[in-house]
Formats: sequence, C-alpha cells, structure tokens
Amino acid sequence: MQQQPQHTLLFTGAYAEADQTGICVYAVDETSGELRLLDEVSGIKNPTFLNVDPAAKRLYAIGEISDQGKKAAEIVTFEIQPDTGKLKELSRVRSVSSSTCHIQRDEGSSYLIVSSYHGGLVGVHRINEDGTAGELLDEKKHAELVQVREDQQPRAHSAFYSPDGRYIFVQDLGLDKIMSYTLDSEHGELRFHGETQLEDGVGPRHLAFHPGGGYAYVINELNSSVTTLRYSSEDGRLTPLETISTLPSDFEGESFCAEIAVSSDGRTVYGSNRGHDSIVVFSVHQDSGLLSPVQYISTEGGHPRHFSLLPGGKHLVAANRDGNNLVLFTVDPEDGKLSFTGYTVSQSKPVCVKPAVFNR
Repeated sequence: MQQQPQHTLLFTGAYAEADQTGICVYAVDETSGELRLLDEVSGIKNPTFLNVDPAAKRLYAIGEISDQGKKAAEIVTFEIQPDTGKLKELSRVRSVSSSTCHIQRDEGSSYLIVSSYHGGLVGVHRINEDGTAGELLDEKKHAELVQVREDQQPRAHSAFYSPDGRYIFVQDLGLDKIMSYTLDSEHGELRFHGETQLEDGVGPRHLAFHPGGGYAYVINELNSSVTTLRYSSEDGRLTPLETISTLPSDFEGESFCAEIAVSSDGRTVYGSNRGHDSIVVFSVHQDSGLLSPVQYISTEGGHPRHFSLLPGGKHLVAANRDGNNLVLFTVDPEDGKLSFTGYTVSQSKPVCVKPAVFNR
C-alpha cells in the first residue's frame, strides 16, 4: 500500500484579549523549516497552551473566562482541516474553578488534564466520541492532599503522563513537589498516588521523559536548573538524582526557566531561560541519564516561554513572548547543538508552539 504524503503544521498560542488573534496555524516547509501563515483565530482570552490530536484532527485550547468577577477556565475544541490549515470551532466547555496554564491529553485520546497555577489544582475532562472536550469530571486541589507551609502556595504548572501511561505527574512550582496521580477510568476520578519532594525554592515547571523510559527531567523555573530523576514504572516513583544549572557560570542577571524537551534519540536535552534569553543544550550521559551543558544560544528575542523540536528533529522553533517573534534554529544531527537560521516570524506575545504531522 502506498503511503500518503505527509506535511507538518505548527499551531501557536499567545497572550491575547478575546478580540485579538490568539491562535495561529502555519505550514512548515519540510526542508527549510520556514513557516507560512494559514489561519488566525480570535475570540478566546489567553489561549496560552494548546494540545493537538492529529489522528482525530482536533485542537484543544485553554481559555480564560470570568465567573462572578473571578478568573475561571474553559476548553475550546477545534476541528483541524489539514489541507488548508483552517480551524473550525466545535465547542466550548467550562473547566476548573480557576484559570489554567496547561492542557494534556492521554495517548488513547480519552481524557484531557488541565493544570491551574493560580488555583493550585488539576482537573480531568473526558473526550467525547466526536472528539470534543466533555464536561469536567474531577478536580483535585493540592492544598487538600499534602501539607502546605504558611510560606507556600500550591502552584500546579503542568501535567505529563508516564511513558507507560499509568501515572500522571503534576509539577507544583509553589510546593517544590511533583505530585503523582492515577486515573480511575470507571469513575472518571483522579487518585492521588504520591509525591516527589525537590529542593526548597527550585519551582518545578515542566517535565519531559527520556525516550528510553528510565529517566525524566524537570525544569525548575525559580532557580534556573534541571533535575534528573530516575523513573520506576513498577510503583510510579520518581527519584531525584542530580540538579544542574541552566545558566552559564558567569551570568549574574535575573533569569527564570520555562520549557524542556528531549530529542527523539535521547542524546540531548533542551531548556529555555527567560532573562538570559537563551536555549541551553545538554548532552545526556547514556549510562546514567545525567546531563552536561554543551551550549547556550540566544533565542534572538526576549522571554522564550516555549519551544518545540519539529518532527524529524532537524529544526527547533522558539516562541519569544516579549520579542513578539517565532525563531527558527537548525539542529546538528551529531551533537544536538543549535544554529540560528536568521529566520524569524513576527507574532504578538507567542507562548506556545505545537507542531503536528498530518496526511495530505
């Protein structure tokens, strides 16, 4: 059977008022990595994180709404038209009781997990048969599950599934913990499983697993570091091994981390620094999973909130919120180091970049 030709689309989310463009769709040139704008969507306040399901041709965007003068959350589902890159809104559903900052989908496309920084909580939605986000099933507040000191506030920042799909790990920046859950599919409930305590004041933000499945890396926003953890699939446990700075030793300014990613071959880890305004490139020691920095490269714009490796691993796109631009880098296939292509795209306050491959 002849394989269908494929093409890559890039979806971006941004800080925006409801009457401004918040989501953009770009065609990605397979050779050069350059971007061509296909669609722009307004009508959502602060669609700052997206999740793309290319198989179902669905895009899920978080949005901010007002409920009696307080911030609350919604999920907006779009149908993706792969040939044109156009988005068609299908539904909106009320989400958790505070604004959200992250949305995640399980591999089977049965559930969506949302994280709320300001609410210090995590919520779960079932995905309907038509691919739209269903009603909120459950909401867990971290303050009700673990002890919180007077000088702390729970700040759930992201949720990621373990490689085997059995556990959900939620990074809580305010508690310096990684909270773990299982999902009771029969009742649609999150079950608190345990916690991983990190060093005080690090502020875990996002997590990425090594493709080998035995290690995970959490980027710590507040002290600009990455912690390597060993993952045990038997009991869903993360064990910290080492924490290493994301900044060069001679940097003296203020900086905070944001995104982390691991190359598909497991040889390289990338992290973003907001303040130093750079991507740090780490080499992975294959025998231990530990990291060594090999490069710090400017993102050619301020406040790199998010970035993504494009499918195929030949390019990386960084989103600079304060630079109001998307910036393209090439990836060296030998050592994973980045080179600026000289190519940028102007966009207002981009904070999420999500590529996906579709059949033509």
